[in-house]
Amino acid sequence: MKMRRRLFVLGVMFSLFSAAIASAQTIQTNVTYVCNGERIYIENCNIRDTSDSSTCMVGHPDTVLSNGLMKYTYETRGALKKLLPTCKQPSSQDVAKAQAFNKKIQDQQDAAIKRAEQGNPYAVGASAPQPAEDPATHAMRRCVAAGRPSSVCLGNGLMDSLMPNVNGLLSSVAPGVVGKEVTGPQMAGVFLGDGQWRLEFSEASVALSCADMRPDSHAYTIAIVNNRAVLTISSTPANIVLYASGDTLVGTTPVTVNGLVSAGVGEGYTYSGEQATIYEYKRVTRTCPRPNLSSKGAGPGVVDTEKNLLQGMLGDQNAPPTPAGLRMNGTYAASTGFSVGFYPESAILGCGPDAARAYPYTVVADGKQAVVRVEAPDHPLTMVLQSNNTLNPGSGPYLVEGRRIIGQNSNDDFTFAPLNATCNLGVLSPGDVPSSSVPTSSAANASAGSASAAGGGKGRLSTPGAPTGNAVLSVLDGMPAQAGAQNPLAGRPYVLLRTSLQAAITSTGVAIPAGSSAYKVLGIACGQRTPDCQKMMAAINSDAAAAVQADASGKATFSGVPAGTYYLMISALYNKQPLFWGQQVNLKAGANSVTLTPTNATVMK
Repeated sequence: MKMRRRLFVLGVMFSLFSAAIASAQTIQTNVTYVCNGERIYIENCNIRDTSDSSTCMVGHPDTVLSNGLMKYTYETRGALKKLLPTCKQPSSQDVAKAQAFNKKIQDQQDAAIKRAEQGNPYAVGASAPQPAEDPATHAMRRCVAAGRPSSVCLGNGLMDSLMPNVNGLLSSVAPGVVGKEVTGPQMAGVFLGDGQWRLEFSEASVALSCADMRPDSHAYTIAIVNNRAVLTISSTPANIVLYASGDTLVGTTPVTVNGLVSAGVGEGYTYSGEQATIYEYKRVTRTCPRPNLSSKGAGPGVVDTEKNLLQGMLGDQNAPPTPAGLRMNGTYAASTGFSVGFYPESAILGCGPDAARAYPYTVVADGKQAVVRVEAPDHPLTMVLQSNNTLNPGSGPYLVEGRRIIGQNSNDDFTFAPLNATCNLGVLSPGDVPSSSVPTSSAANASAGSASAAGGGKGRLSTPGAPTGNAVLSVLDGMPAQAGAQNPLAGRPYVLLRTSLQAAITSTGVAIPAGSSAYKVLGIACGQRTPDCQKMMAAINSDAAAAVQADASGKATFSGVPAGTYYLMISALYNKQPLFWGQQVNLKAGANSVTLTPTNATVMK
């Protein structure tokens, strides 16, 4: 129940943020203009304020800072409306491509919200019983029961639900720069060599630097050829081919690479009263020595650093570091019900949809053999990595010694019971975890059904089918009608918190600056996908007492909550202004009501 609540309220919060996106954009984003001989790229504009005094974030691709990133400035909409008509306009193809990209992102986010709402058993008007567990919740619980840290499972779930296929979308926009993540072999870690080479891998991309050039992102692929892992990095004037073995990467000849080097200091500029220095770069070609790189002594990369930061913030147990070198990505499944799901630090062996256990693994492709070894105690598993991207583990029965979550202890830690299952081995191909059940042996079956009722009403969502109290709150619509416009509250998610949003956020240690608001801090953190977002969302999820969805008239009812003091959390877009309600409501046993109006809402700035 607690895990389901986390996922549902996460979907609710993401839906809250989407209210502001409906405001009209009058400036085309994600396209490049040429103004006075300089390229400028309109990255995004303030979606909460569409007045001429609001700002847009503008990139300057022709000016590169000392950190290797392009210069950014913030310009008002009014200034851009005057400037852009005097500039060389993007082509109609560029505009169409940008609009298609923006629509694709929005459509996928809308689909994620819809999935969260459709999987919500607490939605107003739900006429039929909902499944005991939606797919996202089941995947999360299976991940935790398998033995991976809950913070890592939560991070995977957030990325899958909020930003699906982002890597694939970016790779289609910038082929050769951002790689498309696929099921199969990939690389991890940092590799150094000859005092000139440095490679740092992240998913399907690698940051490459050679000689005096700054690091640049490149796409890469891995193929298994004659039992060797052949790594091909997209580059100019020619692709770079390396051979991966253990903790080393080697090439056969010196390599010519195009890139950028420092060209000195350019003209400075003033931003927010501070003088900034512009570091300029020029394009060069360098011939670098034959690659011979090793991960020994290179230290952790960005991926492990971010993972450790997230685990520390959530107070989670430490996960093993990701070994540098060849790794696997994605899920492989066989027709027998057996599956293997690969993650940077571990592989989850599964039998059917439920029984699963995570173990360390290694990938070997040394010219003699290409195999994946899963280091399960007492019954290790070796799978041949074949050239057609399938895994052959051999044949015969295989016991998966899994677990099932049966509840939580007084410290809110999950408690488990055994859940064993046996599947026949078979050739594994890229695919999903099997959905059909297999015979299992579990001491948890008898007790799992009672686990959700443990602990009384405190700490779990109240629902019409499982009320936690006898107070009823009716939320009424008092918004003046707008000619030709839909009711701004129609279909909006309403959340009832036990403490104010500000108190929930500050309890995590996240500061709310003077002049800002809790909602703005939350929106910025989640918009930028920082670890603070997950930290704050966890606090909000645990603080939620009930969640419902408004009907077409903007009305909703919280039924069966304990009497006491609560705080509403609602947002909507009205007269092109995003509004937020977070007021205190004091509920007594029986009927209570509150009316939403523009006067008791706060304009989000």
